[in-house]
Amino acid sequence: MKLTAFAVSIGLLTAGCATDPIQFAGDAGSLPAFHTFKVQEERYVFPEQLPADQKQKVGTELRQAAVGALESRGYREAAANETADVLVVLGAISRTTTQTAVNEDENPHLNQVDTSVFDASANQSAPAAVGGDGPTGFSREGDLILYLLDPASKRSLWRASASGSASSSGEALRKARSTYRAMVKKLPQASG
Repeated sequence: MKLTAFAVSIGLLTAGCATDPIQFAGDAGSLPAFHTFKVQEERYVFPEQLPADQKQKVGTELRQAAVGALESRGYREAAANETADVLVVLGAISRTTTQTAVNEDENPHLNQVDTSVFDASANQSAPAAVGGDGPTGFSREGDLILYLLDPASKRSLWRASASGSASSSGEALRKARSTYRAMVKKLPQASG
């Protein structure tokens, strides 16, 4: 499994999250004391169909980034058969965007098209890997969410979300990790 394909997919999801402000809902200071967490739900949405193994790889990396961030604050992931103090919901939505802005004075319905794809004499190389860097003029952007839920009522206790963009798969993965760390930095440090 190539890191590039999966990490760029993360880029679709998280690109630039660390540069845009993180939005919070709920007062982290008023959370009940908790020491353990369990990832209850993970939802990832991609702008293109990814093979199952790439979706799994992206999900695993995003989950590891969030779990690592929580563990760095002293929280412990509960075992499958153990009851957790809070439940965690992770989500990421990605989209492909064009960087070329259309002047509003010009026809706003015109979009640039790469006509080389219609040239039969052009070198017919294999298409780029899913989640690759993509053609010039396109970028990846997306949103990350992290919610803490009460395990009994399933009601939201605290939420964090961020949006942004990245130009490469490596940048996207770095931003996902730093965004989750910045999100959980607002949570109180877990006490012994």
